[in-house]
Amino acid sequence: MREALAEARAAGEAGEMPCGAVVVLEGEIVGRGRARHKARGTRLAHAEVEALLDGGEAVLRRHSECVLVATVEPCPLCLGAAVMADVPHIVFAAYDRQAGIPGTVEREPYVRGHIDTYRGGVLEAESLALIAELDPGLLQALRPAAQKDSG
Repeated sequence: MREALAEARAAGEAGEMPCGAVVVLEGEIVGRGRARHKARGTRLAHAEVEALLDGGEAVLRRHSECVLVATVEPCPLCLGAAVMADVPHIVFAAYDRQAGIPGTVEREPYVRGHIDTYRGGVLEAESLALIAELDPGLLQALRPAAQKDSG
C-alpha cells in the first residue's frame, strides 16, 4: 500500500487526482499506475486500470495470483477492469461510499464469481491525509454525508 500511496502522491503533485495503485504478484510489484486524466486527455486513465495494464504479461499469465492494491476503493470502471483481468484480490485504503462497490461485489453473481478478496481500510488514514493535502474536493466526495456534516 505504501507504494500505491507513493503513486498517488506523484499523481497529486502533477495536478491529477491523488489516486495510485499497484499490482502485486508473490510480494513483488509487477504493475504501477496513477491517475492521469489530464496527462492522457481521457477520463478513463484511472490508477487501477493503468496498474493492470502495466502488469502486462504477469497479469495475463498469472492473474489468479495477483493482488490489486489501490489508495481509494475502486470505482465501477476499475472494479470491472479487475474482473475482466481476472484479478481476484483487491485491497484498498480509503472507502468511496458513494460508489456502492461492496454491495456490487456481494450482489452481482458475475462479479462475485471473479472477486475472492475485497478488503478496505488498509492505511486508510494515510490515504485520507494525502487526499486532504492534495485534493480536498476529492476528500469531500469520499466521505459519507454524516461525516461531511460533522466535520
